[in-house]
Amino acid sequence: MSGDSHKEFSEITESLVEQKVIERMGQISSELAHDLRSPLQTIQNAIYLIEKDPENKLLYSMVRQSLAQATEILDSFREYYKSHLIQRLEVDPVKIVELALSNLEVPENVKVVKEMMEVEPVSLDPSKMALAIRNLLVNAVEAMPSGGELRLKLSQSPDELKIVISDTGTGIPSGIAEIIYTPFMSGEKQGRGLGVPTAKRIVESHGGGLSFKTEIGEGTVWTIWIPRGPVKL
Repeated sequence: MSGDSHKEFSEITESLVEQKVIERMGQISSELAHDLRSPLQTIQNAIYLIEKDPENKLLYSMVRQSLAQATEILDSFREYYKSHLIQRLEVDPVKIVELALSNLEVPENVKVVKEMMEVEPVSLDPSKMALAIRNLLVNAVEAMPSGGELRLKLSQSPDELKIVISDTGTGIPSGIAEIIYTPFMSGEKQGRGLGVPTAKRIVESHGGGLSFKTEIGEGTVWTIWIPRGPVKL
């Protein structure tokens, strides 16, 4: 390939990459606007009614709930787009799992079973890894609306740390399973679809991997593995 041809090829490639970035930004903006429209509309309507009935406490409650919903949506976007930025510390993986569980709302009809073997400290970003685990736990709980068992297993080999999260829920339909790692498309609540993609991005930023096995009517098993040795990124 001549110098001019190589330059032309590079310019075309850069143009295509830039076009994809612009298209992706457009999709992100559209999804964000779509998700925020409902809570913002509720707030707008409630404020209009409050002006007519300032003593109605239910309206104030509606505003608070909608603000919390909007904040949650914005937080999920921020978490996804910053999920690759990690700060490693030598931490006890058991404490990371416990941190993830402490931020989880578990219904009374869901039994939590923990299998935590003694493991050595691992180099992780504690807050990011706890977020990844929590996102998968939330999915597991939401997959068991009628109750069930949520099981966490922590183990370690000379080469890797393994965290297994399993539920006895509904399983993941094939149509969703095929796109579950794609942002905005996993069928999660409020249309965000960022929980699993964020978890995957965090795990991979640690040099690890995330996989799942699922069976309709039986449940889903998620497996996180993180290398224990030096990571080449």
